Amino acid sequence: MLRSFRVRLLAGFAVIIALSLFLSALASVWLLREQQVEAAQQRIGLLVDPLARRVTTLELAGWPRELIRQDLEQVARYYDIRVLLVDPADRVIVDTAPDKRMIGAQLAVPDLTVTRTPDSGEQMSSFRAVRMTTGGEDLYLFTPTIRSDDGSLATARSLRLVIAVPAQDVTSAWAALLPRLALAGGGAALVAVIVASLLASRITNPIAQMTRASEAMSRGDLPQRVEGEGDDEIGTLARAFNQMSAQVSRSNRAMRDLLANVSHELKTPLTSIRGFAQAMVDGLATEPAEYQEMAGAVYEEAERIRVLVDDLLYLSEIESGTLQLTLDDVDVDAIVADTARRLRFEAEDRGVTIRQALAGGQLRADARRVEQILANLTDNALRYAPPLSEVLIRTYRQDGQVAIEVHNSGAPIPPEHLPFLFERFYQADGSRSNDRHKGLGLAIVRELVQAHDGRVAVESDADAGTVFTVALPVRGPSNHVVSSAPTAPEVAR
Repeated sequence: MLRSFRVRLLAGFAVIIALSLFLSALASVWLLREQQVEAAQQRIGLLVDPLARRVTTLELAGWPRELIRQDLEQVARYYDIRVLLVDPADRVIVDTAPDKRMIGAQLAVPDLTVTRTPDSGEQMSSFRAVRMTTGGEDLYLFTPTIRSDDGSLATARSLRLVIAVPAQDVTSAWAALLPRLALAGGGAALVAVIVASLLASRITNPIAQMTRASEAMSRGDLPQRVEGEGDDEIGTLARAFNQMSAQVSRSNRAMRDLLANVSHELKTPLTSIRGFAQAMVDGLATEPAEYQEMAGAVYEEAERIRVLVDDLLYLSEIESGTLQLTLDDVDVDAIVADTARRLRFEAEDRGVTIRQALAGGQLRADARRVEQILANLTDNALRYAPPLSEVLIRTYRQDGQVAIEVHNSGAPIPPEHLPFLFERFYQADGSRSNDRHKGLGLAIVRELVQAHDGRVAVESDADAGTVFTVALPVRGPSNHVVSSAPTAPEVAR
């Protein structure tokens, strides 16, 4: 198919080139036609006056007419023309044509007598061309111009010279252009075909690369890249393909990671459930207390699985774009105060104090989603805050946005971990991977912030601690759907 497209493209170029050359040649011939006819007449007419003078000179020198005829035949052969001599009675007495068929015929060609004036100078034509049909032939007859000075006629000649040319030779003089035009057209066509081939290659080569890359992707080799240069449509298409390939590769890698992470997270609770259930089926729990303990363990593991599945479904809903925000004018400071009050007991259990510095005011947002963002960030900060320290929640307005900062003074996050903190199941502290937090909270925070057209960032160092910053536009997201959102976990894990 690609070869067929290349052939069709070259064929299209060839048709356009051929049509352009044909129309150019046709226009050139049409515009130069009259000029070529005049040029042909000029070339033949310029011979009339010298030959007429030669005949007059030979006649005045006393040459017999037979010798004059022989001389004219040599001249006619040399110039490839036909020369006639007409006597005063307008009868042809010499015809240099091989068949001499016009000898004795009457050829009434009118004289052209011109008076030279001071203004005329040397610009007068030395010949006259007349088209006539004589003896069944269509001829152009060229005769010399008879000049008179001061109004008196020049000395009359007893013989008149006439050059006879078939009219077709004059009117078809433009045909002499055809070989030159054909040569020029052939050269132009060759150059045009070479240029067209280069242009076709520029178009088809990236398409061929994309075709091969697409076939490789269909076989599972997803990381593909094609060369894309320039700002034209082909370059734009190549860059779009590269972006698509990169996105597909990332999505496929994320899907594999998700399946691996989910499988890993489900393996432990399912193993526990299976073990306790098998023990209960086998009757290993002989006392009601033991049976109650095993049943409680099964319930706790099942609850862990439920929380994990709920968070995954909620995160998938956000990422798919189906999450609908219920926007209203909300007081972000009030949401911060309420979140701090709800997490106060958890903070006290960890020996951590929650401090607030509030100056955010109101913004347009989904209150429940903002509360989820704050709850996840605060819960995350509490888990990593050292005992007897504090977690600071600060709000303020800047550049049309409301900023929310959640700060703790725990151990700094290594720089190599910072770019991945908002990925699913990513945990910078592997020692905590088996607790109830499964690494989805920050991923949900990022998606909820982006749904509000906001941004989230993290900074961490040994001196300042770790600060998560969320910036939300005061006017709310530019594109949203107002609806009643489904109930979601208050604190995603």
